[in-house]
Amino acid sequence: MASSKYCGRARLRKEGGWRWQARLIVAAVTFAFANSQDISACCSKAEGTCRSVCEKMSLVEITSDSTMREERIQHIYKFCAPQSIEFWICMNHTIQEIVTGMGWWGRGCCAIGHSTSCRHACATAKDASPLRAACRQSDEIALFDCVQSQQEAQWCCSQADSLSCYEACQKVLWRVGQARVELGARERAMEACERSPALLRCLQNMTMSTVQVDTTKYLPCCKGVANTKCQKACENVLSRTGDINEITEALLQSCGMPTLHKDMWQCFLLKDSPPDTKDLIPHAANKLYCCRKAATIHCRNLCFNAFNFDVEWEHWKKFASECLGEPQEVELSECLEESESPCSLGCSGLTYCSHLNNHHTSLFRSCSTVADLSSHLDVANLASGVATIFGHRLHLKTNATQLTTDVWKTVFCALNVKPCTPKGQTSLLCMADCMRLVSGSVEWRRAPARVSARMLCSRLAPRSDTAPCVPLRRYMAPSTEPVPMSPLQVITSTCGTLVCGVGDLCVINRNCLHGDHCNRYSCVSGCLLGDRTSARVPIGSHVRVPMLNSGSADEVGGAASGTQKACFKVCRCTLNGLGHCQPLPCVSLDNCRLHDKIVPHRGKYYMECNQCVCTMGERVCSRRACDGARAARARLPCGCPPHYLPVHAPGRTFPNLCLARCAGATDAEIEFAPRPACSGAEAGTGAETGPCGRRHACLPARNVCLSRLQTSCPQHVCVNTTDCITQPWSPVCDTDGNTHEKPCLLVTRGSKFAYWGPCLNRCSKAGTVCGVNGITYTSECAAWVEYVTVDYVGPCLAVGPISDLMEPKCTIDRIVCPPLKNPKCLGFTAPGACCPKCGGALRILYSKKQIDRALYGTNISASAINLNKILRALERYVTITECTLRGYVTIEMEIFVSVESLLDNPTDLQLSVCVLEAEKLADLINRESPLISTDLGLSALTYAITLHTYSNSCVNGATISFVMTTVSYFTIYILR
Repeated sequence: MASSKYCGRARLRKEGGWRWQARLIVAAVTFAFANSQDISACCSKAEGTCRSVCEKMSLVEITSDSTMREERIQHIYKFCAPQSIEFWICMNHTIQEIVTGMGWWGRGCCAIGHSTSCRHACATAKDASPLRAACRQSDEIALFDCVQSQQEAQWCCSQADSLSCYEACQKVLWRVGQARVELGARERAMEACERSPALLRCLQNMTMSTVQVDTTKYLPCCKGVANTKCQKACENVLSRTGDINEITEALLQSCGMPTLHKDMWQCFLLKDSPPDTKDLIPHAANKLYCCRKAATIHCRNLCFNAFNFDVEWEHWKKFASECLGEPQEVELSECLEESESPCSLGCSGLTYCSHLNNHHTSLFRSCSTVADLSSHLDVANLASGVATIFGHRLHLKTNATQLTTDVWKTVFCALNVKPCTPKGQTSLLCMADCMRLVSGSVEWRRAPARVSARMLCSRLAPRSDTAPCVPLRRYMAPSTEPVPMSPLQVITSTCGTLVCGVGDLCVINRNCLHGDHCNRYSCVSGCLLGDRTSARVPIGSHVRVPMLNSGSADEVGGAASGTQKACFKVCRCTLNGLGHCQPLPCVSLDNCRLHDKIVPHRGKYYMECNQCVCTMGERVCSRRACDGARAARARLPCGCPPHYLPVHAPGRTFPNLCLARCAGATDAEIEFAPRPACSGAEAGTGAETGPCGRRHACLPARNVCLSRLQTSCPQHVCVNTTDCITQPWSPVCDTDGNTHEKPCLLVTRGSKFAYWGPCLNRCSKAGTVCGVNGITYTSECAAWVEYVTVDYVGPCLAVGPISDLMEPKCTIDRIVCPPLKNPKCLGFTAPGACCPKCGGALRILYSKKQIDRALYGTNISASAINLNKILRALERYVTITECTLRGYVTIEMEIFVSVESLLDNPTDLQLSVCVLEAEKLADLINRESPLISTDLGLSALTYAITLHTYSNSCVNGATISFVMTTVSYFTIYILR
């Protein structure tokens, strides 16, 4: 086909009639039996401009380079007249020989040959056999090595199962290791050849050790060279190859030895110094986590390209058109939506979609006036009788716009306001509802070809019949939930609307509830996670950013080799944005081996009664004491006795020595008497003695570290007392209930330290209390500030045996459990605690290896990852103002998190929304939501297990404690 293309262009004009044709036949027969010749022989038969153009051609060049071949031949057709019969016969015969041998890849090496005869033989050969006679192998080592490599590459690409695969493979392996390969060609080849495993293996082997250098960036260095020969050689070799050795040899021959005072070599050095990409932030760091959820390699690569740094807007448009909205990429689209607009409880303030108001126990992704208006406009547009869905104009049936207005309103309100399911937090409609609506409302005989109800609904509904979905019937009628009868019964989401400026984050002030005269929220500065996302994190946050050297290329490679790797860097949010990044060690997304079974990455399973998850090859399991059944009786880990003789380890207090050793504390770390945080200074006064030295005051600051790498886990803060004005704002509360803007001011005013943060209002300010973590606090407020729920009033006296039952666990007469806020509520008894509480509760397993890796990237900083930062980050996703998050590290070495009502007398509805908030957090953790993966501390959370249940008895804790107290006193009286 190619030869006819070239020969046909040289057909003779009709001038001269049969004589021209006769001469052509004679000449063709003559040349048909001639040996192959160089183009110079043909050029001698031409005249004028045609001869000049011909002499600029090289048989070797047009044989090796297809682009140059097309360009040169076009020049011949343009400047050479068809009357030059002998020239055209010669040229057509030469071109035909070139085209005939194009199937042999060895021709790509002809330019490497040293002798003219060898290069000519190579250019006209159809295989390697003519080279043995025309080329001396000892003189042409590079040529023969190249030919062998080309033949291996040709065999590799011949394993392709499609033309697209073959062409993609050829772009990678043509002159592999010598010619410059287009960036991204390897990834495209791996994608196009997914169904050719033999090709994938040899492609990977042949490119494994090949380093391709993009030499185009060095081309400007050739312009400033005074030596014309050097300049041409520089431009030629940089345009032709990416092989460093070949470039060096060519430049040394034409330009001489390199010297630093010459501009060209200086330019090479400057261009060769790579830019520091350590602090470069992708266009959307949070959305890069969604790319791994893509169902196809094609969309995964497009996703990485769309949100990576230094990419063109065209990548995003291609990704949006080819992937977003596709039925198989529903999970990817949902993840991208969640990264921008996470689901939150409740909806209010809608006018057109008013039937969605007051659904306090339902999740919504986009409850806003914009979504409300869009729904109204969508329904109004149906009056024309035409609906545009995913770019398709669909004609509606005559009665579709009249009889089912309420149904259409329900549909468009659901599509715009986006109710979410509790599990999976998806906004997709149920397939049955979608099919019923679309099938009966559209005139399908007028629909475009290949457009069906099933095709449209595949973009609006999940693919699996068992997957969670939003039922339309639930949102067709107004909410049946009880209407608040007083201001104290309302459920609010203070930060649910746009209350802060464009560059700020809204933070709920849970110290100020409805009716209080105070600001119910504050606006704090934050950092964008990229320029193609509106997501922000507060100042001081540590963000885990995917490294794109582990992006699509490595993942495609991992797909072929069976393993995938994930690489990240840790960046800190400062006033100047995300920066100060440090790379983390790359980690393989390995499976876990369990006896004779393989558990995949993120797979969950049981070990006896303990729940486990496989994360990056690490088995993370709970540490419940099993008793032959999953519902084990109440007991303590490692079979430890329930004695309460507290011991102390760095940052932790344990009920007894056995539990401390069970948690991994060494004898050298264990202390039987608590060491004051500010040893040598009077507690709470900040006197200038102790560990901080002169002109500094010591204030206690409890810190719970989560890794044994954190050998330094300071329990105090040193405050500079010399210059309070220049110190940052950091409020503290004194024992008199006064808030000081800075700790320095508290010390200089002679006040006594109570706790960090502004003084709280809705808690007891005096009287010791025992926290559920087994630590005694000076007041209820001091416990709340550290995210700890109060177990009972008074000092800690006991450790409660652990079970999932919501019931009192301690029988000591001095422990009086406070009454439940509702005797019939969902609730929990925290592990190791004594008293039941109302609220939602989670046991969260975390990966110690992930925390260790993160600490390596932050110089093992105790402030980068600790319990307080994890709880504070989780609290940002509790959107109901009347609910608060609390937590601690249990004696089973899990993180226990509860979401409880702040109100003294909450309604059933107010209690239930707090439970739903806890379940929402569990779902985010278990799905590896980008909201969780982006935060450095939260990314270590691997498995969240809901713990809340109903009490076995309607008898509240106070009654049970009273009965136990009476029995105890009666027993003592009898013994006396």
